[in-house]
Amino acid sequence: MAMAADDIEQLIKAGLPDAQVSIDDLAGDGDHYAATVVSEAFRGKSRVQQHQMVYDALKGQMGGALHALALKTSAPSYGDLDMANQQEIQDWIGKQVAGNDVVLFMKGNKQMPQCGFSKQVAQILNHLGVEFKDINVLEDMSVRDGVKAFSNWPTIPQLYVKGEFIGGCDILREMFQAGELQELLTQKGIAHNAQTLTA
Repeated sequence: MAMAADDIEQLIKAGLPDAQVSIDDLAGDGDHYAATVVSEAFRGKSRVQQHQMVYDALKGQMGGALHALALKTSAPSYGDLDMANQQEIQDWIGKQVAGNDVVLFMKGNKQMPQCGFSKQVAQILNHLGVEFKDINVLEDMSVRDGVKAFSNWPTIPQLYVKGEFIGGCDILREMFQAGELQELLTQKGIAHNAQTLTA
């Protein structure tokens, strides 16, 4: 039994609620589809992992009711945000800061930092076992410039915890070495381990 495009889209969105899904019926027979899925959940994942997440969302329909699906997946580009003006950029940055307990604006990502300072901060957070959202400012100059205006701080990386700007690399390194960063995380209710620099 063939599947309708709407059914495919609903299944994918049930598994990946933030996903932007585009479905094309290639042959008009309800059996051969092409799907483009864009989701923040894909960021940092390999192409195979991204596709597997979609297959999981389809709950075993692939190869069964869904005969053939040409799949294209990606994480959203910050350039896709249609940032027409500075206010839109500031609003978007504000949403990221407010919507995530720990946010690191950095050069590169947590898997592959592209700056020594960003790498140091990511290593500190990983050392402490802190879950954090990484935003690569190199992907969009408007975000890179916008976050500097947002915090009134001239350099990258920038760390936010529970909506509060904590600092850049030098401040965070000093706080970590003094145990102050760990205390701050505890006060903010952020899960972490209590390791120190010498642990």
